[in-house]
Amino acid sequence: MIKVEHLYKGFDGVQVLKDISVEYEAGKCNMIIGASGSGKTVLLKNLIGLMTPDSGEISYGDMKMSQMTDKEKKLLRQKIGILFQGSALFDFATVIENVMFPMEFFTDWSPAQRRERAQFCLEKVNVIGSDKKFPNELSGGMQKRVGIARAIALNPQFLFCDEPNSGLDPYTSILIDQLISDLTKEFNMTTVVNTHDMNSILEIGDKIGFIHQGTLLWQGDKNSILSTDCKELRTFVCANTLARNIIEGK
Repeated sequence: MIKVEHLYKGFDGVQVLKDISVEYEAGKCNMIIGASGSGKTVLLKNLIGLMTPDSGEISYGDMKMSQMTDKEKKLLRQKIGILFQGSALFDFATVIENVMFPMEFFTDWSPAQRRERAQFCLEKVNVIGSDKKFPNELSGGMQKRVGIARAIALNPQFLFCDEPNSGLDPYTSILIDQLISDLTKEFNMTTVVNTHDMNSILEIGDKIGFIHQGTLLWQGDKNSILSTDCKELRTFVCANTLARNIIEGK
C-alpha cells in the first residue's frame, strides 16, 4: 500500500497540489484522473520520487519517503516498475535487451538468469517470437507490451503507468487495460495509473481519485463514477464521452 498524507507541491509561487491525502491499495488498479493541467502528473512524479513534496508525506508500507536513507531509497526503486507514456524503449536495443536492462543495474543475476526472466515477462504480456526485433519494428501496442514486460522484470510490488493508452487505437487500448489489470491481480501489485481515458477508467478503475485544479475532489470506483454529484467530475466525464462520440462518428 502507498499512503499520501496532506501533500503540497508548487512551482514559482503557484500551488499545483493542495492537501492531497489518498491511499493506493495492493491488488487494485488505482487511478489518478483529471484534465490536463490538473496536477495528476505532478502527483505521479512525487509518488515515484522524481519530485520532492513541499510538505506532506508519502509512505510505502510503514516506510516514510522523507525519512528514508539513500540505501533505503535504492531498495525501494527495485520494488517499483514504471510504464512510461511513450513506452521509452531503447531504439538501439532489441526487445529482450530492453526487458533485461533493469536487471543489469539492480541484480547480480547471470546473463542466462536475466534472459530467462526476460523471456518469462515477455510471455506474460503475450510477446512471443519478437526477442531479436528492435522497437521500431513493432506496432504501438506491441511496444506498450514490451514496456510492461520491462516494468515487471524485477517482480515489483508497485507499478506506475503514465497514460498507458496514449496513441493507441480503441481496441488495442482495451487489451492493454486488461493486461495491466490481470497482472495487477496476479502479482498483487499496487498499481497506480495516470489517465484521462474514460474507457480505461470504466474498464479497470478499482479505485479512482479525481483531481481538479490541484485538489482531490472525489474518490470512488468505476461503478459509482457515472452517478457522482460532483459537478466538476460530471463535466470531466461528459467532456470525455462527447469527444469519444465525435471521434467515433456517433
